[in-house]
Amino acid sequence: MKTSNVFIIILSISISGMLFATNLSLKKEYDKIDLDDVFKNYVSVSSEHYTVLSISGSNGYPIEIVQKDTNAIKVLRSRLEHFKSVVKNDTLFIEFTGANISMQKSFLSTTPSGIIIYKNNLAGIIATNTHQRVSGFETEHFTLNLKGYSHVELQNCNVQTLSIAMGNKSHLQFVEHNLADSIALKMTNTSVANLTDVTFKKMHPVLSDSVTLVLSKDVFNYLLKK
Repeated sequence: MKTSNVFIIILSISISGMLFATNLSLKKEYDKIDLDDVFKNYVSVSSEHYTVLSISGSNGYPIEIVQKDTNAIKVLRSRLEHFKSVVKNDTLFIEFTGANISMQKSFLSTTPSGIIIYKNNLAGIIATNTHQRVSGFETEHFTLNLKGYSHVELQNCNVQTLSIAMGNKSHLQFVEHNLADSIALKMTNTSVANLTDVTFKKMHPVLSDSVTLVLSKDVFNYLLKK
């Protein structure tokens, strides 16, 4: 047998052995994954203490913000390189970059959450060109500041005093059951607020430019009396 043929055979055996070892290693890692774990595709990210969230970037991936007893931040593994964060003066600044989508697509999005944030106490959210789904918050005071093409959905929240400032082409939508004693609503530019799924005792609206309000019958009648 020629020396070259012997070399090729040895090389083939070596490569096959390496591939087998690699596959075995990958199988061991795969077997460690709990397929029933809803966070199997997420990476936990640590953070210093904060009470205000300021999130900017893109609206391609929704960001889920939920009130929980424990604090946690989880980032979709495939989007980790697009995530940056820093805490300054009690505010957590998150930059979550990527492609933007139209507001209509944002409403119908079935894309998995790019970030999941659990927080036991949150005073407010500043959203710039991002899509947030905020749910379950029960607190005395809560502030929302929406800028750019931001889209914020509020679901099952109970807030005594809710302060909202909206500008540019931002969109706010109350989803399911939301309660508030008092709502201060300031809207400018071409921002849009859907108030059909919120119950409140008092509202103080300040509206200018070409804003849009989507109202239930009760809210409409309330504003007529103002």
